[in-house]
Amino acid sequence: MNILLEKLDPFVSKCGLDNMDQIEILKGPCKKIGVRPAHVVFICGVVSLASIVLGIAARFLSTFVSMIYPAYRSIKAIESGEKTDDKQWLSYWILFSLITLADSSIGFILEFIPFYHVIRLALFVILFHPSLNGAEKVYQALVQPVYQKYHKHIDQQIDQMSNKLKNQNIY
Repeated sequence: MNILLEKLDPFVSKCGLDNMDQIEILKGPCKKIGVRPAHVVFICGVVSLASIVLGIAARFLSTFVSMIYPAYRSIKAIESGEKTDDKQWLSYWILFSLITLADSSIGFILEFIPFYHVIRLALFVILFHPSLNGAEKVYQALVQPVYQKYHKHIDQQIDQMSNKLKNQNIY
């Protein structure tokens, strides 16, 4: 079995997964079964991608992948104390929310697009991949102009509603 797994090493390296061997939570279980953590992550990734392509639990898996890594990186950004990557992850979660909202509204139509979940997953990878900073770029191109145009009006409406609620002792 190890000979077969060793043949995966070039693919593991090409995908940049060699550093998975350093993740503590994976070391113990992988040591017990005698495999590298990087192999487990690679195989899970291949099986997940195949499942998405074949439409088996595609919605769950594409959502799972689009949440787990960004959530980890967001926590890491908060804990680092540096502000350099905060904009990337805040932008990602804004776009994730907008895409999820659109998906929940018109997802039943989008499901008819061939390989929709593969396309959706590819979009999220572009948004969260560290070397692409896609979320920041898409935010600046699409969300920021709309925000700048309407934020004063939205703030006024929120203030008015807040004042009405305060006056009625609801808030």
